[in-house]
Amino acid sequence: MVIGTAGTAKNDDSSHALHYYAKENSSADIELFFLKPDGSHTNFVAETISNDKFSERFGNCSEHDCIFKKKTAQQKKAEKIAKQVAVAQDHLDKKEFNSATFEFGKVLKEDEKNLDAHLGKGKAHMALGETDKAKEHFDAMAENEELFDHQNKHIFNELGIELRKSSMFDDAVRNYTKAIEIDPKDEAIYFNMARAYNDGGKKDKAMQSIKKALELKPDFKEAVALQREISS
Repeated sequence: MVIGTAGTAKNDDSSHALHYYAKENSSADIELFFLKPDGSHTNFVAETISNDKFSERFGNCSEHDCIFKKKTAQQKKAEKIAKQVAVAQDHLDKKEFNSATFEFGKVLKEDEKNLDAHLGKGKAHMALGETDKAKEHFDAMAENEELFDHQNKHIFNELGIELRKSSMFDDAVRNYTKAIEIDPKDEAIYFNMARAYNDGGKKDKAMQSIKKALELKPDFKEAVALQREISS
């Protein structure tokens, strides 16, 4: 592709998302048809090329997130919810907590089990000092069996961190315990659990957790420092 004009013209060899409808003709060549805005093909041939050239230059739309690929109602709903979550998270990141609770609430009306929405709304309520409301969402997450999957251990870990920061140490430990049930070899979770126990005044249990973290990762510098703090 040549981009620019006159003295600014230059060749651009990068890939471009140009879409055509491809059909083999009677000569075994490939005819490329222009598309309509909705993705259906016109009767106008843009170019005719050999099979070899076609293979070199083009890929199948199944190989990327094609804008013309038909989406199911479920996929459309998931995309809508993902955008709503992003808006809500942006408010949370900007410390616009009332707006965050409102936007996360809209997500939960669409998907009452959405983990990101429960976590985000809970965080916003905590920031507003609305502990009881926050716990409603944290408890809803704890009851969601879909959470008990390896990829979701970070949810329990993150929730534990949030609860520890709010001095809800027993609740934090419960969530770290769930994270460990999912992945008993994650030293960071044992470290976080030790911090919660230590901050809550339970030094014996804190020491047990930090020793487990160091068994899994002996060169864990933060864990070594915390172990010294617990021992002092």
